[in-house]
Amino acid sequence: METPQVRPGAVTSPEPRRRVLAYFANAAEGNLAIQLLTSVGIPNDRLGVTPPDQMEGGYGMILSIGFPDEKLVPKAEDICRKLGAKLHRQRV
Repeated sequence: METPQVRPGAVTSPEPRRRVLAYFANAAEGNLAIQLLTSVGIPNDRLGVTPPDQMEGGYGMILSIGFPDEKLVPKAEDICRKLGAKLHRQRV
């Protein structure tokens, strides 16, 4: 196994972004939310999913949504609420 190379230079931390956690009691609603969120402009790599097999009881889904733009927050929260999600905002 090779040792990793270290490159010189300053590493800057990215600025904190807003993140919302959405709990869906039904994983099918969570999957639909993923499709709708990507259609309104939230990149797929900003979505984190805890699938039903990792949830206690084996049902439901937790969706972690990272926002590239603050303008998308109300639209995404509205989509998730209409699908029955309970939302929790990360404090910035």
